[in-house]
Formats: sequence, structure tokens, C-alpha cells
Amino acid sequence: MMNRREALLGIGAGTAGVLAGVRPFRYWADTLGTVSAFEPDVDIALVAAPDAVQLRPGARTRVWRFTGSVIKGAANSVQAVPNSYLGPTLRFKRGQKVRIRFRNNLAEPSIVHWHGLDVPELADGHPRFAIAPGAEYVYEFEVINRAGTYWYHPHAHGSTGKQVYQGLAGMLVVTDDGERALALPSGNEDLVCLLQDRTIDSGNQFAYLAGGMMDQMHGLLGTTMLVNGQERASFALATRAYRFRILNASSSRVYKLTWDDGTPMTVVGADGGLLARPLQQPFLTLAPSQRADVILDLSNHAVGTSIQLRSAPFTGSEVSIDESGMMGGRGRGMMGGMMGGTAGTGTPNGASLLLMTVQVSRKEQSAFRLPAQLSNYGPEWAEQAGAPVRNISLDFRAGQWLLGGRVFDMMGVAPDEIVRAGSTHIWEIKNVGGMMGQQMAHPLHVHGTQFRVLSRTRPADATTPAQSVREGLVDEGWRDTVLVMPNDTLRLQLRFTQFPGMYLYHCHILEHEDAGMMRNFKVTA
Repeated sequence: MMNRREALLGIGAGTAGVLAGVRPFRYWADTLGTVSAFEPDVDIALVAAPDAVQLRPGARTRVWRFTGSVIKGAANSVQAVPNSYLGPTLRFKRGQKVRIRFRNNLAEPSIVHWHGLDVPELADGHPRFAIAPGAEYVYEFEVINRAGTYWYHPHAHGSTGKQVYQGLAGMLVVTDDGERALALPSGNEDLVCLLQDRTIDSGNQFAYLAGGMMDQMHGLLGTTMLVNGQERASFALATRAYRFRILNASSSRVYKLTWDDGTPMTVVGADGGLLARPLQQPFLTLAPSQRADVILDLSNHAVGTSIQLRSAPFTGSEVSIDESGMMGGRGRGMMGGMMGGTAGTGTPNGASLLLMTVQVSRKEQSAFRLPAQLSNYGPEWAEQAGAPVRNISLDFRAGQWLLGGRVFDMMGVAPDEIVRAGSTHIWEIKNVGGMMGQQMAHPLHVHGTQFRVLSRTRPADATTPAQSVREGLVDEGWRDTVLVMPNDTLRLQLRFTQFPGMYLYHCHILEHEDAGMMRNFKVTA
């Protein structure tokens, strides 16, 4: 019998053979049978398959969706999102051992990435492990992350954007004893909100890359806003406090979130769990794949009133600029407007958008009080003097977005991309633009770790326009994704995973990731 590592590596290597007609490789049955030394606390079956839903009147919308069931463990480990094509919310406790048996019933290879979780290499969903139609892949890992809001989605190279666009995404929530002791809103007062934009054609179908080349270059922007897979989403809530776990699951849209009645955005959590203290600000900027936990206290709202979550307007050139005027948001040259937040045929970045409505429908007594202190980050938060520094540029050359001057190589790792397990490094990320001054904001995601943003700077003479979205950025707390604005230089402190293996870092504009704005880094023992 092959060992576990050899078996899983064989899945990725064998995909071409499967597609050529070899029977599907079923990791669980063919390799392990029913014998495994790993004893899970939670055992889940997860399937990706085509389906159709009634999104609008008329023809049903064809989607790809995750469905899940609990084989072992608490029944609420898998919670379906009501009236949605999205995957179920997975709920785990820190310290639990989890097994997830993923079956790919799509017509193309796929694999699942547990976004934000620190897991062994073979459980991270690297695209080299993508399995063929009809195949199965078993993930086994212990939940070691802090309590927080994470998510899961496909990670097959070249088709991640399409597979997520068709509906393959879901929330993953981790809890622990420390968070429960804070008595934050829980149960029915703990709500998930996945924000997505989609272009829906006249036949009620998702129109991926409707804008053609410009969608691929600039990132796809849709025309219809969906929350939890619903257009014009609405929540009927009581006069009490609620926790909204908000995920930007869009391909490339940046949201400037605000409550329309002037209620401040009270942020208690980010990508890697609770902040040290709550933040209150007029609006919240959320980049693709970022999460924010927001408290909305309705105890002083009258029954019958409503409040809307909106994306407030901003200038598209704040997140995509071009100094030449040939491809940018301020200029109107030969391709003016096409690359400046108005890519393809979608609604521009920066447009005023209605996302969802909260209806105050009933009166309930609530004694909630938001704690002044939420968490401590631990000794690894302290700045590490003498940590190795690596410089990485985000740029555009010869029609290609690049990371450190390189494009993705499935098995390639450069010498400066090799790190020791558990070591701490500083990455200095500089958004330098490229051809004809073209620059975009890029959400940079790093697998297998949560990092600290040490600083965010830009040159005093930078020609970037007034940056209102910058004021809504939350760089506090542990992050796995950070928005690198045009002309910005960010210093990140990363403590790498203890698990040896090959992991990824990439732009989370899905079309950029699929086109090669992604690299491996290798963790050595």
C-alpha cells in the first residue's frame, strides 16, 4: 500500500490519465479502504455537482454547488444556507479533528481550498492535487486556527474563477472557548453574508467573462448584486444585537460597506479572528476574499423600520489607475475607462450599490453589551527584530500581471521562496504598476498562515487620486488577505506554518490568479 503522501500526490499526477479514459481514482476506497489511523471528531461528505435553481422568474439558472452531510459529529457541523445555491456553512471547534470526503461530480477537475486555515500541505487544496470527474479526495486535519470566519472554494488552476462564479463557495466558522466566554451574538443572531456580483444574461444564466479580454485583464465585475445567492436579499430581525460574518466572495469587486442610516460599522473580527478591540468607523472597505465580523445592534430601532447595507460610491480610479490616460479610469484615450474600474460590461468598481435590507420585524429584549477587549494576539504578534526581509513587486508587463517578476509554475519554487517551518519573515510588497503606468489594487492572499500588517506607506509625490476607500481599510488583526493599493508599499510579518510542504501566495482577483499571478513557496522542516 502506498503511504498517504504518495497516494495523494498520485491524484494530481494521475488526472491526465483519468481524463484519457482510466477509471476514476477513488482515494478513500482504492488507497485506504476503511482503515485509517486518523480518528476524526467530525466526518463530512462534501460533493460538488451541477444543479439548477430558480433565481429569477422564467428559466432556472444552472449552477455548480457544494452539498454536504454529516457522517460523524454534531449535526450543526454542516448548515445549509436557506434558499441559496451556495455551499453549506461548515462549523468546527478549535482542536477538533476533521475529515472531509470530497467527491467531484463536475465535468472537469477540481479541488477545494480551506481559505485561511493552517493545515498540512495535502489538505490545503493546491491545484496540483486537482481530481478528475468522478474521483474523490479525503482531507484530514486538526483545526488549529483561532476562532473566526473562514471560507472554502475550488482551487483548480485556470478554472478557479469560473468554478466559484458558477456557485462553488461556502463559509467555514471556527469557535473556541475564549470567544464563547465573550457572549457575542450566537445561534440565530450569528449570520453569514456572502457578497457576490454576477452578470445574468437574458436566459437567466450566469455569464462568466461576458466582457471578454477586459474581464480577464482587469478582473470580472458583474451587474447584479447577490447576498447568500439571493438578489435583493432581506433579513427579518428583532430589536437585539446581531453578528454579521461578511465575506467578499466576488471575483474582483471592492466594496465600501456602510449602513444607510448612518449607523457606524462596528468591526469585531477580520480574516484571522477577533480583533483586540472593536473598531467603529463610518464605512468598511472589503477586498475580494477578505472577511469582517460586524456587530449591528438593533435594540434602539423601532419595529417596522429598516436599514440597508450598501456599497457607497467611490472613484473607480482609486483602485485602478493609469497615468497615460490610454487604459485608465481618469483618461479617455483609445481604451479609456476599460481598465479603470469599468472592465468589460460590468457595473464599475465604485458604483453605489444596494446589497441587502434588514427589516426590524419584532420586539425582543436584549441585554447585549459589546466588550471593550476582545482578544489577545499572543507572543507571535510582537515584531521580530532581525527577521529576513523579502521584497516582492506587483507589476504588469507584456500583457501579464506578475508577482515578483514571475508567473505561476505548478511545481516551481525559486530560492527566495523557500522558508523554514515556523520561521518569521518580513515581506515588503510594493505595487509598482507597469506598462503605460497601469496600476491596480491587488488583494494578496497567502496560504497556510495568518500575517500581521506592520505598515502601509506610499510616496509623498504619488499621483494616485484621493483615496476615500483607504480610510475604510482594516489592517488590524491577523490577516490572510490584504489589499495592496496602487503605489502602496506594505510590510507584512508572516509566521509560516509548522507543516512542511508547498503552499501558494497569489492575487485573489480570481482572473489574475487563473492567468498566473500566483507563486509557490516551500516550507522545509
